[in-house]
Amino acid sequence: MAGSDRAGLFEPALHAEQLFIPAIVRYEVGRYTLTYRGEDGHEMAVCVLSKFEQMPVDDIIADAAAKIACQHKLAMADALVYASSLSVEGDLWTQDRHFEALPGVRFFPKA
Repeated sequence: MAGSDRAGLFEPALHAEQLFIPAIVRYEVGRYTLTYRGEDGHEMAVCVLSKFEQMPVDDIIADAAAKIACQHKLAMADALVYASSLSVEGDLWTQDRHFEALPGVRFFPKA
């Protein structure tokens, strides 16, 4: 999001006391940056993400995500992201409409 007109919406999250990066988010950012920003953009994104606490997908997250997916009709990746956020009692900051009405979500609609 660096350089986009939406980057400012997420700037406060970068200054949070703790910022957790679920493994699935690292994958999604990596895939996006490789596709649209090339290898240099990917390396920059991975460098930034590496500054924050990484969250692996473990059995607890996977089990919670399965229940969340069924309850909220979320796809696998979205359920894993949401389960990760709930596991640390954090706020999920997103522009993804799938999360809009869920508790613990800071939703920013796309213009």
